[in-house]
This record gives sequence, structure tokens and C-alpha cells, in this order.
Amino acid sequence: MLGMGDVFQGTKSQPTTEKSPDLSYEIIGLIADFLFELKLSSHSGNTESDTICCVKPKWRHVVGFMNASSQLHRIGLERWVAVLTIRTSQDLEVATSFSPYIRELIFDIAPFLPLDNSVWSRFPKLRAISVDCHEDVQPVSGTHRFAYRDVVATLPQTLRYLETRHAHGPDVNVIACAKRDCPNLESLRLGRCTAFNRIPACQFWRSFPFEHDSYFSCEGSDSYAHSLADELAPLRSLRLLRLGIYLMPSTAVLAHRCFHIHEQPAPPQINWQAALTPMLPDTVDPQPQPQSPQASDLIALLHQAPEEKDLTSANRILKEVIPNLDRVEWMDWFTSKHLGVCSV
Repeated sequence: MLGMGDVFQGTKSQPTTEKSPDLSYEIIGLIADFLFELKLSSHSGNTESDTICCVKPKWRHVVGFMNASSQLHRIGLERWVAVLTIRTSQDLEVATSFSPYIRELIFDIAPFLPLDNSVWSRFPKLRAISVDCHEDVQPVSGTHRFAYRDVVATLPQTLRYLETRHAHGPDVNVIACAKRDCPNLESLRLGRCTAFNRIPACQFWRSFPFEHDSYFSCEGSDSYAHSLADELAPLRSLRLLRLGIYLMPSTAVLAHRCFHIHEQPAPPQINWQAALTPMLPDTVDPQPQPQSPQASDLIALLHQAPEEKDLTSANRILKEVIPNLDRVEWMDWFTSKHLGVCSV
């Protein structure tokens, strides 16, 4: 995904000739629409590599059009800025100068968030936003505590697609914001910072290494679904919902948590005895303990598949309350690197 640097690149790449094209403006517009067509993000099976926002063509595929003449440069630029990545407050300021043409914004980790309504009102056609919420917790100086802050505090009324990524705080705050500001939302993705998408562990998880079960929910999944459905009920147009929750027993994360504490990625196949044995301070390899659990026992306990009825029941509850909801996606433990989604 290309960002504001490419806007500067597009504005600085001046056309090599001023000869006007012989085609009508309508024909040129159709050609530009085809050349700059936005594509839906492909479902790669990895939630870290796809996004709710569309994907632009490669710059090398459109640079010839942009440089052909001043007229084509202007036509192309209006389409090129439809999707932009914002990394700094300066990026946002530049984006406002193209605001009539912007449809989708991707916010990387941005300490200048949240934005107020006066900023959103400058983007009259904004339909999709993806926000990296990893900065939603900040360490409190002089203590071992963290303070939560709302990265998403207001949203544009025109919004139809919303994605949050790498959040630590509760989803209910984002949902409340969506209900208030963009009740016609059609797609909502609520992603969390986990042991599987943040390696090595971030400062928050280094401070709370035993809290990873907060995004695992197996027992009481129906109660969770009822509570969530009540919160989402006002979003009557919602068609797709993705949750950063694994419907798995919390014990499934135990061995991975051991690797995460040592800031190591968990291997595809875990040596369960080694993973669960504490490291001695002056040794590189973990020392076996006399009564280490057997691998077969640990696999049965920690890596059992959830019953499909848990997914089915939770999805049924959500769809009963939200009538237009077509699809509910949960994080899938049994996908590559535990970063895929499942839905039944």
C-alpha cells in the first residue's frame, strides 16, 4: 500500500510533453478509471497482510499516464489519491488538500490520533478507514501501570467500512463510537495485539505476560455473543463482522506464551516439554525436569480443536439480533501462524 510519499512523487513527476491528447475527456476518463481501478484486498489467510481498504495499482503501471501531459497528470492524480496511508500529522495535512477525491485512509501507528469532527468533515467522501491502534496504551511514568487512551474517539458520518488493528483496549469503545457517528456502517473489523502478530512482545505484553488469555474465549461464548449482539444492535446495516477473539480454551496459548516471554517466535511444531520448562539464568538451552509432562498429554490439553457448535451458536446469536449480518469471522487457531480467520 502506497502512502503520502507517493502523492509527493506524483506531484513532482512533471509531464514530459504538453501536447494535448486527441481523445475526448469522457474517453480519457474511462481509460483512467480502468488504469487506476481499485482492487479489493485479497484474502491471503493472514490477517496481517490484508486490509479492509482497497489496493491501488503499482506506481510503475500508472507513471506513464501521469507524465504524458498536464491534463492527464491532473486526471490521474485525482484517482491516485483515492486511497492514502497516513503516518504523520504532516501527511494528514497534505491529504486534506486532496480531500474531495479521497475515499479511504489507512492510519499507521499515529500518536496524533484521535481526530475530531472538524477534521473528518473535510473528507466528504470518506468511506473506509483502517487504524492501527497499538498506541492505545501508554506507560505511566514512575509506575508499572499503563493508561488506556481512545485512538478512535470520533468517526465520519460517511463511513461504511471500519477496521482497527493491534488494539489492547476493549472493543466496546470503538463500537460505541461507530453507533454514535456512523450508524450505517456495513463492515467492522476489530483486531487485537496478540502473541502471534507482535514478535518480539511489545512493552505492554512484556509487562503482562500472563494476560494473553484475554483474547481467548471458549467457555461462555454464548454469553459473550449475547453481550456483543446487544452492543452492535443499533448497527442495522452491518453485513460483515470480524473479531480478534479465538474461540479456543485459554490453555491453548500456554506454550506460545513461554516463547513470547523470551521474545522468540513459536515454531510451527512445538517441543512442548522444552517450551514449558523454565530457563535457568546461566544456560542457553532449557534443562529437562524429572517429571516433565508427556507431549501427548500436553497436546490433548493445550491444542484441542473447539467444538464447531461454539462457533455456530455464537454466530447464530449475532445474526438473530443484527438481521443484515451475512458473515461473522473469528480468529482461527488452526491456520498458519494462528493469523487466519474462520466462519461457519
